[in-house]
Amino acid sequence: MTGPNDPDATRPYNEGGDATEPAPQIPDETQPVTRVPAGPPPGGPPEGPFDEDDDHDRRSWWGLAAVVLLLGVLVGVGVALLADSGDDDAEDATTTTSSSTTTLPTTPTTLAPPTSPPTVPAAPGQVTNVIAGPGGGSGEVSLEWDSVSGGVTYRIYRSFTQGTSGSLVATVDTTSYTDVPGQKSYYQVSAVGSGGLEGARSVETCGAPVGEMC
Repeated sequence: MTGPNDPDATRPYNEGGDATEPAPQIPDETQPVTRVPAGPPPGGPPEGPFDEDDDHDRRSWWGLAAVVLLLGVLVGVGVALLADSGDDDAEDATTTTSSSTTTLPTTPTTLAPPTSPPTVPAAPGQVTNVIAGPGGGSGEVSLEWDSVSGGVTYRIYRSFTQGTSGSLVATVDTTSYTDVPGQKSYYQVSAVGSGGLEGARSVETCGAPVGEMC
């Protein structure tokens, strides 16, 4: 027994009373055929298996984007630092210019002329006109000579041998001297200046006490 919703109710029965399979339907070529447009089904493409290549490409793209962003930040920081440095240099230049304009000119230092080296006094000239003769006492020889410009003191040299330099016997600040050689002697006189320099000796002169002859 079948009901209204029994699929077998519309099927023909064979001789044994069993329902038979319905005959295949042959499409009617006269009726228009509705074609389904090509493309993904509604709701997006079907989810398929995980693709590692696509995931690698996405990560590469994000890494490249991060590098570009970092480079942009670094360039911005560098530009900001250069601008700040330029402002500081301009401020320093302005300060320097302001300082230079407000600084009062200093009076140039007047250099003292170089001092000349101290003048060393020259030695006096040669003593001339030396006269030797017998003195007033026994064995004495009296000496006299002309003064020399620049001469402060005079040195008397005596030798018992003619033509030798002799030895210093006295230094006086006058133009006369009395020696007591006791015998004939040979004399030379020189002048000494204020700087201690000694001039040339006089020509040799012979002097003898009373009773002797040169």
